[in-house]
Amino acid sequence: MVRTPRASTVRWTAAFLWTAAGVGYLAVEAVTAAHVPDYSYARDYVSDLGRPASDLAWWMNAAFRLQGLAFVVAGALAVWATRPRRGGLAFVVFACMYGAGSVVVGLFPSGGSGMWQVLHAAGATAAIIGGNLAAGTAGWAGVPDDSQASRVAGYGLGALGVLSAVLLVNTELPTGLFERGAIYSIIAWQLAAAWTVGVSTDRAGGRRAGGRAR
Repeated sequence: MVRTPRASTVRWTAAFLWTAAGVGYLAVEAVTAAHVPDYSYARDYVSDLGRPASDLAWWMNAAFRLQGLAFVVAGALAVWATRPRRGGLAFVVFACMYGAGSVVVGLFPSGGSGMWQVLHAAGATAAIIGGNLAAGTAGWAGVPDDSQASRVAGYGLGALGVLSAVLLVNTELPTGLFERGAIYSIIAWQLAAAWTVGVSTDRAGGRRAGGRAR
């Protein structure tokens, strides 16, 4: 007989993937930016760090791909463990949209021309839209749990990311700043989701321990 994994184990696996990918992405971005002369977080695009001229371009492009893949796997695991009554499929679809876009960005770095640049731009657009819609849908669906804090984080960060994307396209404000607003909202959500998993699991463990003590 094949035993299925416990929901708590699956949730912890999702939390680990979200945390490792999110922190790893931010760390690689910071190190890569430090090696690019005159690079500005406020002025320059994140994708500029993946250009062939960048000393650590391979690492940045790998970070794009790994972040995207981890987001998809962690999201699918969270939905399996949570079994939301609504919105689970929509969340996974948007997570896959984000993951596919991130992988395309890493496979077709900025700085190319023709179809190469079209694919890069399409991937970046899909990642930003898909990731922020995934965060917002998570708030509606109750992923990774149905707590008020989890829902507020999903709705709030998703809305912040969409607003940043709109401002990025329709204003002459600093492009790097607002692109990061649209990207960091997604990473902030996944880190918040991972933290929520830890808190809710600790509470569940405390309730079980209290029940045995009676």
